[in-house]
Amino acid sequence: MIVIVPQGGQVPPLAAVEPEADVLVVRTADELRAAQEDAEILFLNDFRSTLLREVGPGRLRWIHTSSIGMDPLLTESVVNSDVVASNSRGVCERPIAEWVLGVLLMFTKDLRRTIELQRQHRWQHRETEPILGRKVLVVGPGPVGRETVLLLRAAGMDVTVVGRTARQDPALGAIASIADLDELLPGADDVVLTLPLTEDTRGLFDASRLKKMRRGARLVNVGRGAVVVADDLLAAVDDDHLDAAALDVFEQEPLPANSPFWSRDNILVSPHASGDLVGWRSRVVDSFVENLRRWKVGEPLRDVVDLRKLGITAPASTAP
Repeated sequence: MIVIVPQGGQVPPLAAVEPEADVLVVRTADELRAAQEDAEILFLNDFRSTLLREVGPGRLRWIHTSSIGMDPLLTESVVNSDVVASNSRGVCERPIAEWVLGVLLMFTKDLRRTIELQRQHRWQHRETEPILGRKVLVVGPGPVGRETVLLLRAAGMDVTVVGRTARQDPALGAIASIADLDELLPGADDVVLTLPLTEDTRGLFDASRLKKMRRGARLVNVGRGAVVVADDLLAAVDDDHLDAAALDVFEQEPLPANSPFWSRDNILVSPHASGDLVGWRSRVVDSFVENLRRWKVGEPLRDVVDLRKLGITAPASTAP
């Protein structure tokens, strides 16, 4: 099996894998091409990797990602192949939901201002907002969205869920259709995006849609950066239509040092780390090892993803 890790990046803790398979660690396209001559399994430990776009799946029969998102696999050569794809569902969903709750609390309780006033040694009494009854629109009822909805409701928020189609869910209740999104946006205090990047979601929140959000609302994005048009979001914040935004994902990652997002006091920049709890790499490997055991004995794999439903997407920019 092959393990792709980023250039200069950390190799995951593979002690549990090594008794089960011959492990080849690769970082470059040439190394991947050479490794594919003998390997049938790929463990993709770098969600920003472009190597599969450059090399293709070759003789691989199964690809497992260390992330929930499948972006590096959404190429024509992989999607249209017979390769089985699975992800690491169950590792990052709850941590991401906790991060969303944390930033919503930060905004409503004005904690950034409190920290700044402390730096200035200023005692300035002021009032803050409640979270009880706050109206939140969560767009994307996938694994991350599901955990987010349940946690925000447990905290007392009034959460509406939007998915591709209108339906009833045993845990989430009524899910509204994406076709109703424009009608729902004006009623939300906060909009939380937990969407994957597909051709349908790319640029979904452009200037027109951002303007449909009520004045003073806040946007949180833990899905994919390209779901939001960056310049349009900056304009919506700068003209005070939106009160604030919390972003854990960006179309270009790492975010360039000259990006205007860094300098906005009412935009929180997070380095795509909302799901990275201490020990997450070991949990990802544990998830993979269980699937590897199933693969070797011919049992159905867990967390298989139908790439054809996601479609083929253009690569996200990762250049500095």
